This record gives sequence, structure tokens and C-alpha cells, in this order.
Amino acid sequence: MLQWEDVLAAKNRLEGYIHHTPLEHSRQIDQIAQAEVQLKCEQWQKTGSFKARGAIHRLLTLTEEEKQRGVVTYSSGNHAQALCYGAQQFQIPAWVFMPTTARKAKVEACKGYNGHVVQVGQTGAQARPEALAFGKANGLTYIDPVEDDGIMVGQSTVGIEICASVQQLDAVYVPVGGGGLLSGVATAVKILSPQTKVIGVEPERLNFMGLSFHQGCRMQIEPQTSIADGLAGVMPGEKAFAHMMRWVDEMITVSEEEIMEAWILLMERAKLYVEPSAAASLAGLLSHRGFVGKKNVCVLSGGNIGVGEVAEILQMGKQNP
Repeated sequence: MLQWEDVLAAKNRLEGYIHHTPLEHSRQIDQIAQAEVQLKCEQWQKTGSFKARGAIHRLLTLTEEEKQRGVVTYSSGNHAQALCYGAQQFQIPAWVFMPTTARKAKVEACKGYNGHVVQVGQTGAQARPEALAFGKANGLTYIDPVEDDGIMVGQSTVGIEICASVQQLDAVYVPVGGGGLLSGVATAVKILSPQTKVIGVEPERLNFMGLSFHQGCRMQIEPQTSIADGLAGVMPGEKAFAHMMRWVDEMITVSEEEIMEAWILLMERAKLYVEPSAAASLAGLLSHRGFVGKKNVCVLSGGNIGVGEVAEILQMGKQNP
């Protein structure tokens, strides 16, 4: 389990390497939610998502020998981008295994950061064993997008920044995929502001974290697709599950339609260009309505989506209302 000393050390280690992203506010969203809603804009983080925090932090902890050999990971997109970006900054060779369904903008970004991209399988879960085998065969350091301690504690800096910016905060809504962001944010927030509720939000189709939370044990689901592709997965990792059970107050699910509505709302009303995965947190707040009249923060996890992909998703929504 992460300790406060780990969180503080990560914050200090990352100084100068990442952005302190702002909290944005939309009066129109407040009116719709009937609450105060602050939006933590991680789409403005380096590489366009919160993943830069964990990836850069983990790379900073490598030995010189490990840096020389290189690193490998699997990812549907944002973690891969972040690792390739950080590896380029530190001149570390990086290989990323991505599913064939990964969004084109994310694949091209990895290549733009000089990452070696291998596309295999339909999901991140199918790409993972390939990444592990390749890393073992070539002496590379495998960096898991969620279960790596260095990754998880790097993500906790999102929670530190939230608590430093908002006093007497009632609730934080966090999009949930593998659980690394949720684990890190929940650890920092509950230590700094114990009365604040930490609520994880995931798509109904990808409810493996919520199912595990409510059952009290790690549960596995069949692979599914969602417009919130960055939240894909089938089963929580052991560390992410342990942190969720220790620190998270509630897990809720949202429909594809609710994610779509929140996504459009963020772009049209708040003028915030994000990917659908990031909109899950706002979708959770609007559907949950458990903190009407309270002070809330929704973490917008990233904005890595191409303009053409926006049009495709909007058309998909019209065809499947």
C-alpha cells in the first residue's frame, strides 16, 4: 500500500517535469448539476493525459543500467504515449504493445515520440503477455500501466493538487479503467482530506472494478468495447484492487449514452476538448446526483482524440441512440 511518504516523494521528484494542471469551472454545468463542479484538466497535462505523471515518475526511478537496456509496456494508448514521451526525454529506448483497436491518434503519437510500436490483439489484456514475453527475451524493464508502484504513486499527485486548490471538498469523481488513477488520487485525497468522498466511475460495459468493489474480491468480465476506450479492461490488478478497497468510498457505472452526453456537454458548454473516457467522471456526477448542492471535482483524465475520431463517435451515437 502507498504511504504518505511515497506520495510526497513522488511530488518532489516530479517537480519541473510535469504541469500543475488547472481546475476549470462552468456555470452552465453547475446549473445542470445543481452543485459546484470543478473540472481537473488533465487533458492539458504533458502528452495529453494524467498518464505522464506516472510514466515520467517511474522512468526517473530507473537505474542507469535499466535506462540503457530500455523499457516495455502494453497500453490502449495514453500510458503508451506517456512512456514514449518520457523515454524520449531521457533517451531511453521504449517498446509499446498496443491492441489493433487502439485509436489512430494515440498510435501515431507514440511513433512521433520515437517509440517502437507493436500492435497485437484486440484488447490491452491480449497485448500484455506479448509485452511481457518481449521484455523478458530482450532484457527490458517491464512497466505496468497500473500495477507498478512507481506509476501508481505518480498518479497520486493529481489528488495532491486537487486538495491544495479546493478547501472543504465534498466529493471527487474519477474515471476508472485499470484503477491506477483512482488508486493514486484516492490515497492522496483521503490522507489530506478524510471527509472527502472518492467515487470511481466506469462504463456499464466495463464494470470489472465496480463489480469487484461490491463483491469484495477481484472479478473478471468478458472483453467489451466502449466509446470510453481508455477505460477498457477485464479484471483489476491486485494492487489496484487493494487500494480501491482501502480508500474508495463508492463505485458507480454510467451508460454509453450518459458518457456521450457528458462528453458533448464538456465540449459545447465548457469548451473543453477531451476524449470520451475523461467525460465518464462528469457523467457519473450527473447521473449519481448524490452531491447536489455540494462542492465537487471531476477529474478529466485526458484529451487524446483526433478530430476525425470525434466525428466517428458522434455518428456512432446517432446510429445507436
